[in-house]
Amino acid sequence: LNDSGCTSLFCATEKIFDQVRKEVLPSTPAVEACMSLDAEKGQPHAFATALDKVTDSTPIIKPTPEDLADLIYTSGTTGKPKGVELVHRNLASNAKSGLLTMADEGNYFLQSDRSLAFLPWAHSFGQTAELWNMIAQGASMGVCRGIPTILEDLDMVKPTVLYSVPTLYKRIYDGVHNKVETSSPIRKAMMKRALEMGHRKADAEKGYRSPLSIGERIQHGILDKLVLSKIRDRFGGRMVKAFSGGAACPVEVIEFMDSVGIPLAEGYGLTETSPIIALSTPERRLAGTVGDVLVGVKVYIMKDGKEVPDGEEGEICCVGPNVMKGYYRNEKATEEVMSIAPDGVSRMFHTGDMGRLDENGFLAVTGRVKEQYKLENGKYVVPTPVEEAITMSRFINQAVLAGANRPHNVALLVPDWDAVRTELEIKGNVSDEDLIND
Repeated sequence: LNDSGCTSLFCATEKIFDQVRKEVLPSTPAVEACMSLDAEKGQPHAFATALDKVTDSTPIIKPTPEDLADLIYTSGTTGKPKGVELVHRNLASNAKSGLLTMADEGNYFLQSDRSLAFLPWAHSFGQTAELWNMIAQGASMGVCRGIPTILEDLDMVKPTVLYSVPTLYKRIYDGVHNKVETSSPIRKAMMKRALEMGHRKADAEKGYRSPLSIGERIQHGILDKLVLSKIRDRFGGRMVKAFSGGAACPVEVIEFMDSVGIPLAEGYGLTETSPIIALSTPERRLAGTVGDVLVGVKVYIMKDGKEVPDGEEGEICCVGPNVMKGYYRNEKATEEVMSIAPDGVSRMFHTGDMGRLDENGFLAVTGRVKEQYKLENGKYVVPTPVEEAITMSRFINQAVLAGANRPHNVALLVPDWDAVRTELEIKGNVSDEDLIND
């Protein structure tokens, strides 16, 4: 708050307002107004009271494309949080580029589409995807009341589109597979066959295999009604598109969503790029990559100050109208991540991510530049791909790899205790500690 010079502060609830008033306001002298969104009208700190002061003579702000739209603070991987300055041009161009990239591959948004918004709009992914994308298409959205009620809200809103981080999709994937493994032999076989037929149908529609035979189409239709439609009902029953961002989504989860009949697209990017740089769609996807670079965006793979050929690994660098203006009041930090592109003219942002482009334009992200470390034997290790591979297991929620200057790697793992209990057929109240020790 002090770094941004914020003068107005909006609190979602009275409880948050009281906490902010006592613990935050005394040390933030720049804040002139602090309001609660759910306070009753008539109270001096109520947002509804402030709205009454708006009149026809209140000046209307008409921003230009270069005016500041967002100041989003990001910690990155190290150091003090920095305020990312995103102007209106950044946000508008990223929303437009995403829609154009989807349209180029035959995937369109319609005014009849509806999303359930539960990602935080203080983050660039939720804001660009849910707010600007949906509004730009004239589509609608329902706002989720909170994570505990998300299943109820999905059933109430019945969205056709969902934006989420991989965790939600993986939870549903794990839940279905746990149910499969604990079902009766007949039901287990039927559920596995349904997912198999769904996967075949998805591959056939993408041209990866020959079309389904008449018998297979009939079989898929029956199993879809008995099994797959029940899984889709968990998303509200109308969903036809799903998007994932924030981290890599496991391949088996993507294939599972395809099998169910809800194609999943992945986005890659950072707050500093508004955020999307590349998009993997159901129509154009390659395992191990994050898809195509967006329309209107250019990616260079740089190593030692030079662009490397296709297929070689280096740092992912981005040029385009989506690249931030800079870090707020922090020229030094801005200069550290910005340079002139190989074309000699464009401003280029250094993502800090390692990756490579193939000859067909697919972008693969292989790790973080600063995350790589050297083992005792001199071998370099990029931990991210290993950590992601470990967390593909339905028994593992989180994994952290370490090994700098050591003879070998070690990993810190956080299990999914519910999945472990189900696999071991443990009944009763058994603590996590007892599971480890026994």
